[in-house]
Order: sequence, then structure tokens, then C-alpha cells
Amino acid sequence: MVPVRVHCPAHITLLFSIHDSDSRLSHQGSRGAGFCVESGVNVSAELSERSSMGVRKDVSGQVNVWNRNESLVDSEKEPSCYSMYHDIAEHFRNSGSIDESQDVNLDVRLELPCSQGFGMSAAGLLAAAEAYIRVLGITDSTLAAGLAHRIERRRSTGLGDVLAMSAGGVELRLEPGAPPEPGVVTGFASDAPVLLVWRPGEGRHTSGYIDSPDWRDGISAAGGDAVDRLRQGEWNADRWPELLEESHVFAEASGLLAEPERKALLADVNAIIERSAYSTDLCACLCMLGVSAVIVPRTLTRPVVEVSLKELAEQLRGCGLGAQVTRIAPLQS
Repeated sequence: MVPVRVHCPAHITLLFSIHDSDSRLSHQGSRGAGFCVESGVNVSAELSERSSMGVRKDVSGQVNVWNRNESLVDSEKEPSCYSMYHDIAEHFRNSGSIDESQDVNLDVRLELPCSQGFGMSAAGLLAAAEAYIRVLGITDSTLAAGLAHRIERRRSTGLGDVLAMSAGGVELRLEPGAPPEPGVVTGFASDAPVLLVWRPGEGRHTSGYIDSPDWRDGISAAGGDAVDRLRQGEWNADRWPELLEESHVFAEASGLLAEPERKALLADVNAIIERSAYSTDLCACLCMLGVSAVIVPRTLTRPVVEVSLKELAEQLRGCGLGAQVTRIAPLQS
């Protein structure tokens, strides 16, 4: 059988509020805003005969996860990179969608680092779930997003990334929950190039914030206020400068900017922007919830060309930072 290949864009959260009191995972999530980027996760899935040697307790087929440097991720050192794909396999195995004599083997390739606020767990889950659906010939077009969202919530690896990815572009999440319902999201299109920046080795697990009483109230209050302002009027490209301003307000009001690692990163990135020829055209926003930032145009009508962002990326790498140029992903049909 020819392998099925699926790509899912990553997602940058700029602001959000936490909504997880409902016992139903499909109704948990976040309100917030951000945008999807073309870099993300590629998954190749292939149906094969299940090994008959011995008794296998593992419901998964063979899974290989490759990082952005084309190195195989060690399953013993980073088990979480593999276990979420086990959850997907378990769902389809328990539902009877996979015959007992069959396996679905996955090859997962990450284009961005994990735990840096790029929504990579959601992108991996969504791409893998869609790959399973296609290779098994399932016709339910809403199954992948709902399953990926529920696993995200069960594992506390994310809140609204899957909902955002269902819209694409520059999104505003109006109501929490899984797509296509009860979550409500709207988006507008842009193909502006952007530059992702992160501090290697300084990743943050989402659960450390969304499950923490010390963070939840401040984040939700700041994010809720921001969404209340952003939802007034039509959501279109004219709102981009307002979104950037709200992201800066959220970072400070939530307390997330006060963390020394984030504050230092943003200072380093801003210093490089100020020394460049594009200081009036670019600005940096923190990504939530990593030690990372995204350099974006101040206006979508005058984006900075990709080659100029690549020059900035080289300067950032020279300071010991990770950097990658990508683009805002298209709207989903």
C-alpha cells in the first residue's frame, strides 16, 4: 500500500484564557488569538500486517519520530514524544477500525522544536489522526480534530491549538472546545513571512501553567479581557496591529513576561531588531507558552521580505538562539 502523507501547520498562541472546568474534554479549551504557520509536523502512515510473533500488548504499530535536525528522537529519553501516538492507536484499535491482523506504522517528522509554544503536540496529534483516518478509509471528516483535541486535554499538553488549526490563518478563538463544535473560531488570511526564535534547552511544558493555581487566574483574566476587546467588530487584516498590541498587554498583565528567561529572550531579540534596518517595520511578540518569540511585520500591508528575515535569523543564531523563517499558514477550507 502507498503510504498516506499528512502535513499539519504549527500554531503560535499570542494570548489566551483557560476554560477547563467542564468534565467533558471536548468542551474544555481556551479563548484566545494567534496564527498558524506553515512549518509544523509531517506524518506518513502505512497499513501493514501485524506481527504474529509472541503476544503483543502494545496497540501501536511502529512509530518513528524525527526532530528538525533529522535525528531520531530517543523513545526512552523522550517518551512523551511517542506516547501520544499510542493514544491515537488505542482509540482506533478499541473502536474496531483496525483489524487485529493489522498495524498502522507512523513516520513523524518535526519541523520545529517541541515545548516552545509552537503547538507541536497538537500538530502531531492532528496530523497523525488524519493519517489514520485516510489509511483506514474512514469517511468522518470531523473525527481527527475532535480526537486530537480530546487527547490534548487529557494529557494537558494544550488548550486551543487544535481549534486554531481548524481555522488556519490569523485566528480568534471565541468559544472554547473541540472543532467543529462546541469550539467557535474565526480567521483571516495572510501569507506574511515571520521569524520564530527560541532559547534552546529552555522549553516549557504547557501543563506547568494551565494546571497551576499560581498562573491560572492571572492568565485567564488577562486573556479574557483581550478577547473581549478583539471580538468587537469584524475580524480581518485591519485588526493585525491591534492583535500585536493586545499580545504585549497580555504578556505583561498575565505575569508571563516577568519570568526572567522570557524577559531576557525578548530583550535580546528586540536589541537585534533595533540594530537592523527594519526596526520600524518589525516587532517581536512572545509565544505562549515557551521561552520563544516571533518576529512579525507591524502591518500586513508592508511585510518584510523573507530574505531579510533570514539575515536576522543568522544574527540570532550567532547569539546562541534557535531561529527559523516560515510563513503564516493559509486558511483551512
